Amino acid sequence: MIIFHLSGNRAFSTDKNAVDGLYNNRHYGKLVNGKVFLSLLEAAYLTERGKIEVRDGKKKLSLEEIMKLGRKGDELFDAKYLVYKDLRDRGYTVKSGLKFGSHFRVYRRGMEEHAQWLVWVVPEHKTLTPHDVTARVRVAHGVRKEMIMAVVDDDGDVVYYRIEWMKF
Repeated sequence: MIIFHLSGNRAFSTDKNAVDGLYNNRHYGKLVNGKVFLSLLEAAYLTERGKIEVRDGKKKLSLEEIMKLGRKGDELFDAKYLVYKDLRDRGYTVKSGLKFGSHFRVYRRGMEEHAQWLVWVVPEHKTLTPHDVTARVRVAHGVRKEMIMAVVDDDGDVVYYRIEWMKF
């Protein structure tokens, strides 16, 4: 079991297995000065899979405690987690898409090639404006990625829609 330590809204580990197994081989987290830092989404996913243990001081955190921490800082945390989990379970590499105005950037195979998709998580009952959609599609088009809207319904099911920029 790889031990991670809570640090604000992230968890970190200096364990060699975190660096070699999770970061280098599976593309989880970010490597900074020999430490692997995971987002709370990544930490929750790996905790649920039994791959890591997250500690706050000496206290081992449960999956629900990690989820609760995530919800404190992000009202969409549960929806994002469902999408993150679905994409990872399908074998994709999922990273933050924040600098592209999306929730995630998604890689088909590892990270040897550029991300193919930008994924925007939307709860089923959220009202969207045309500006919400066009702004994200323009960014995706500008960086040569496909824009995917991941709609999460009240039952926790995820439906993906590809949104394209077209010229007539």
